[in-house]
Amino acid sequence: MKTRSAPSVTSPIKLATPNRWARTRYRHRHAIEAWIILIPILIYYIIFAVIPVIANVAISFTRWNGINAAPVWVGLQNYARYLQPPYPLILLNTAFFAVTILLVQTVLAFFIALLLNEKLFGRGAYRALWYIPTLTSAAIMAQLVTVFIAPYGGVVNNILQSLGRPPVIFTISGSWMRTVIIVFSIWRGVGGPVVLFLAALQSINPEVQEAAMVDGAGGWARIRTITLPLLRPMLVFVLVTGIIGAFQIFEAVQLISKGGPFNQTNVMLTQIYNDAFVNANFGVATAGATIMGLILLVSSYTVLRSMREEEG
Repeated sequence: MKTRSAPSVTSPIKLATPNRWARTRYRHRHAIEAWIILIPILIYYIIFAVIPVIANVAISFTRWNGINAAPVWVGLQNYARYLQPPYPLILLNTAFFAVTILLVQTVLAFFIALLLNEKLFGRGAYRALWYIPTLTSAAIMAQLVTVFIAPYGGVVNNILQSLGRPPVIFTISGSWMRTVIIVFSIWRGVGGPVVLFLAALQSINPEVQEAAMVDGAGGWARIRTITLPLLRPMLVFVLVTGIIGAFQIFEAVQLISKGGPFNQTNVMLTQIYNDAFVNANFGVATAGATIMGLILLVSSYTVLRSMREEEG
């Protein structure tokens, strides 16, 4: 009967060692996990952001109706269209609306936030009332505005006639329509900056304000020397996002004035929409979208750089 021989004590025992791939994977395990999480997001970003931007710039150098046939290369011809009427007027209208709405809305939102930051009765209701227009549909609010400014039977003209004043025909007056669009845009968009400024104000330590009051600083002095410097990061954020939103004004013009009278309220986005879906000229429309993107990029960079220079 055979018996198993015991293993020799002197023979070395071989221990399993991890291979090179296992060591590398263990060493870079955090980076691998991060890439696994980021790859789906990057794919989504490339498909829905990078590729559309590249396609937009490519189409802007062509003539294409967006339906049939193939794009025809025309070079800078679509961009040259923006040097011909009515495009210069449209660019001026867009800049005028953007600057006016941004300045008035930011200043108004700041002072509203200061008031809502005080201890007032019903403060929560006031905050909600200022933010409700931001959540309400633009189409519904535009319908209300058209009822107010209707030439016959409108609320504004009824009030004017009751006061013995002649009615105002808003639809044929460029200055009045600009005023209506500016007021409408500020009314609908001021709620967002109010919430942001209010959140920033509540993050300021009350002891700083109390110390300034003990030193004899008045209300305007505290705003200038304490509140505004501490709100600088939020102010930069509000200005940059406000520039993007103000230059992209669309609903107010499309739903209230339709760009009239005689293109006096027409803006870039409404013209891009008309070029693409009314005139079936995707080349000019994408050229306008590219110009709009460059304007937003330059203006946002200018605001950020000016703020950094002031801090320095």
